[in-house]
Amino acid sequence: MNIQLCSNTSEKNKINKTITTGITLSGSLRNESNVVNPSIIINIDNPTIYNYAYIPEFNRYYFITDYISLRTGMWQINLKSDVLMSFKDSILSSEVLINKTETTGKNNYLSGSNWVN
Repeated sequence: MNIQLCSNTSEKNKINKTITTGITLSGSLRNESNVVNPSIIINIDNPTIYNYAYIPEFNRYYFITDYISLRTGMWQINLKSDVLMSFKDSILSSEVLINKTETTGKNNYLSGSNWVN
C-alpha cells in the first residue's frame, strides 16, 4: 500500500486545504485497522516533519494524529480521516442553503422563510 506524506498549512475545518506533497512510501496496515482511522507502519528516518497524508487506495486524506517509534527507522503513524478533503468534490457540488459564508460572515437568507435586508 502506498501512502503520501504531506504538509498541511490550512485550518482543519477548511475544505480546500493548502497541501505540500512530501514523499510517497510503501506501508502495511496493522491488524484491526480501518479506513477511517488506520495505523500504518512505515520505514522513514523522521516522519514528524509531516502532519498530513493521502492514501490513494482508500481515496482519502488524513490528519496524522500520532507518531510511535517502533525501532530505528520504523514508525507507526496513526491517522484520522479528513472528511472535508476526502469528499470535497461531493460537498462542493451539493445544493444547499447557506446561513453564513466565509467571505461576508452572513447571508441574507436564514433558515425557514425569513429574509433579512
